[in-house]
Amino acid sequence: MATFEYKPGLGNVGSYQASGKPWVSSSLVVPAEDGTALKVHFPTVTKEVTIRNDSTGSIRVGFSALGVSGSGTNYFTLAENGSFTAPVKVTDVFLISDTAVAYEATVVAALTGIDDEFLVNNWSGSAGVG
Repeated sequence: MATFEYKPGLGNVGSYQASGKPWVSSSLVVPAEDGTALKVHFPTVTKEVTIRNDSTGSIRVGFSALGVSGSGTNYFTLAENGSFTAPVKVTDVFLISDTAVAYEATVVAALTGIDDEFLVNNWSGSAGVG
């Protein structure tokens, strides 16, 4: 007889109601605007993400590499020492400098127990993501 193994998916409400598992990465080198965006990958789907710009210049933050690229328009900028927190379901964030200088950033996340396989392309191709 076959057995069924239950795994929570993106719509599993309890995964977002419970406290998240902490995840932190600091002193991340954010490449200059002419480089390739830094992809920060989370081992499971996030419940909440905080990004902090630890530098003196601004950085672009987005949810796809195309969104933050030179021709991309699906990003927001964090000014010097700025931070952003949002309750988002993602497995990746992308960071790149808004200038020709590399900067540093810190990313903090609250993780759910939802496997990253349920969010294969991190919303890439979706309207507003890139």
